[in-house]
Amino acid sequence: MVTENEFAGKWKVIEAVDMDEDYLRLSTDPYLLIQVNERGEVTGSYQFGTQEGYIDGRFERDGESQKLIFSFEGWDEADLVNGSGTFCVESGDTFLFAIKYENGDTFRLRCQKTLEDPLTGSDDAT
Repeated sequence: MVTENEFAGKWKVIEAVDMDEDYLRLSTDPYLLIQVNERGEVTGSYQFGTQEGYIDGRFERDGESQKLIFSFEGWDEADLVNGSGTFCVESGDTFLFAIKYENGDTFRLRCQKTLEDPLTGSDDAT
């Protein structure tokens, strides 16, 4: 089972499930950044396509699985957007980031953790 601290870090968006891949790549670095404090509270940010914003969430356990439940606020081009979402293990080292816009669409993105330090942007492997 995945622990709360394993959710923390920078996640590279590797695939868009519900949108055109060309849209996803409008962002030079599609990502999800998650920070978990000592009380298990979550903050973070995301960027993909023409969208970017911030998340605020908590963990929820359902039997043996754990997922992050969050609200978000951000921008899609110049439009303010908000809603809710989840982040959970899909399979192996791939996690699924799902955001649902208030009164709107839901988008799912597959993510994998990077070796990049989320604060400096440098690769731990170098």
